[in-house]
Amino acid sequence: MPHLHKALFVSSHIMTAPNNIPNSVEIIGEHLDNFFDSEEILVLHEKESEIVHSDIFIIKPAGDRNYNLLLTCGLSALPMKVPEDLDYLKFVEITMLLPIDWRLNYDDFADENNYWPIRALIQLSKYPHLNDTWFGYGHTIPLDDTHKVNHNFDSIILLESITLSDDFTYIETDKKEIYFYSAIPIYKEELEYKLEHGTDKLLALFQQYDIDEIVDINRKNVCI
Repeated sequence: MPHLHKALFVSSHIMTAPNNIPNSVEIIGEHLDNFFDSEEILVLHEKESEIVHSDIFIIKPAGDRNYNLLLTCGLSALPMKVPEDLDYLKFVEITMLLPIDWRLNYDDFADENNYWPIRALIQLSKYPHLNDTWFGYGHTIPLDDTHKVNHNFDSIILLESITLSDDFTYIETDKKEIYFYSAIPIYKEELEYKLEHGTDKLLALFQQYDIDEIVDINRKNVCI
């Protein structure tokens, strides 16, 4: 497990962005301050970094928000190598929604059943930069299968959030534009269906079976 400092209540923190690229940490921290109170925001700081420094913001449930919101902060520290016509998508971050009762205290992370979403988001935040690639709508990325966990998900599919507002999932400043994709865990059969029939056909099945954006480790596999 990557070494993480104990979670601290913070709204933002500072680090130096490489190659004079605008600092995503400051941009994202200020963005979150527009939507949440500082006491609602937890941040897990990565101690040892590879390629980019990856922190995970956790916004706890409150009011009508019946989920834990996880958000990467680090992927957009560097631009992805996107196609020329998609240059506006070169800076992205990833969100994931977890159930209200998911155990997200630092001491809970010794149990991989609690920690795997954190692990997945950290790996996603480095994946494009380590593999000289990019993330776009409908892209799929394999989950780490080296740890025993209490689910049968095979991959992550990146989609536009249907839960979070557009003004939250897009940041536009005079320094940088950052898009947020939602990470949805999917089963092997769903991945195979998506590769054969396309993202829209898979989403139609999700809608047919009322599959929610909030992670449910016991949800129906829509392709069996």
